[in-house]
Amino acid sequence: MKILLIALGALSFAIGTIAIWIPGLPTTGFYVLTAILWSKSSKKLDSWLHNNKYYQKYVDEAVFDRQLSLKGRALIYLVTAAMMAIPFFKTDMVWLKWILPLTSLTQIISMESYYRGFLWRNGIPFTKTKTRELFK
Repeated sequence: MKILLIALGALSFAIGTIAIWIPGLPTTGFYVLTAILWSKSSKKLDSWLHNNKYYQKYVDEAVFDRQLSLKGRALIYLVTAAMMAIPFFKTDMVWLKWILPLTSLTQIISMESYYRGFLWRNGIPFTKTKTRELFK
């Protein structure tokens, strides 16, 4: 089972990495799946993941400690808007021209609500824990 989880994690990591260059293919979901599979496969991989500087910076600090700077969030919003601008200006579908800005606005509202503390002040969303220990 351990080898299967490691192999599936490696496959998920490879797909997630390839997805960086393929618009529309979600990278984050594959990386989250990789983290889950590798964490469950062995204590060594779990320890490596949680001590990795990128995990600590982008997951631990940004998600659990809510320390993603306004500059970092603005960069996320700009990149997302730029990616959504491509189909917005290329398509004649009216419904899509409504959906894309609404999606971008929803992202901004939800992220700002989270990082400013309006949402989930008392713990991690959809869990009964108030710490990151659930994910270790």
